[in-house]
Amino acid sequence: MARTTFSGPVRAGYQGGDASAQQPLTPTTINTGSVIPVDEGTATSGFYARVMPTVGFGSSDYQIPGEALAVFGRVQTGAPFATLPTTTHNYIAGVAGEFAVIGSYTNTALMAGVMGIINTNTLSGDAAVMAFMDGDSGVTTCRAAFGVAMAQTTPGSGFEFGLDLKMQDPVADGGGPSGVIAYTKANIRMEDDVVVMVNTGAPVDGTTGDNFAGIGSMYIDSTAGNLYLQTGVITSPVWKLVTRAA
Repeated sequence: MARTTFSGPVRAGYQGGDASAQQPLTPTTINTGSVIPVDEGTATSGFYARVMPTVGFGSSDYQIPGEALAVFGRVQTGAPFATLPTTTHNYIAGVAGEFAVIGSYTNTALMAGVMGIINTNTLSGDAAVMAFMDGDSGVTTCRAAFGVAMAQTTPGSGFEFGLDLKMQDPVADGGGPSGVIAYTKANIRMEDDVVVMVNTGAPVDGTTGDNFAGIGSMYIDSTAGNLYLQTGVITSPVWKLVTRAA
């Protein structure tokens, strides 16, 4: 797909503008019906913003962190900013992404309401999607770091899985070569370095999970159907067979 343009309607939007190093980004206001050029790549974007931190940017103080946010959305109410609304059934979010391809659509690439992308050659990311609780001026609580909700009662509707960690390979699904390594360490990590791993074949004491699988970690042999529990220290795992397939 060649470089292209997107023409409105865009209302009170912004496209990332140019700025000198260390200076605030000066956005270009896009009004209804204006043409938004896509400067790079082959994607069509109704909204595009880019921030490029460089030498001298930001902070090294954890109490006053620097911020480089290409897109930031905030819903703000409550003292001292405003009076809280009194209504009780509203969708309120800083950022919402909606996937609205109606009907059944066969597509070998990815389809989602929101995609967090780690770009190629990036070696230092913490997560493609991060749930972060900011602070530290007072007590802050939230029901969950990641939640799920549903407003659909039509019979047959529903998510197939609450959490799907089976790696999708859009390159291979589209007819290209497969180079997917599902997870380089473990499928899940919890507190105290307790991890869950799935692999073919039995784990090897002192090797499998070395330096990342804490005591209590689980290993599932998906070939034999066996479950193992890590009972040694994290630097030298010892795997005990818990269940053996019949």
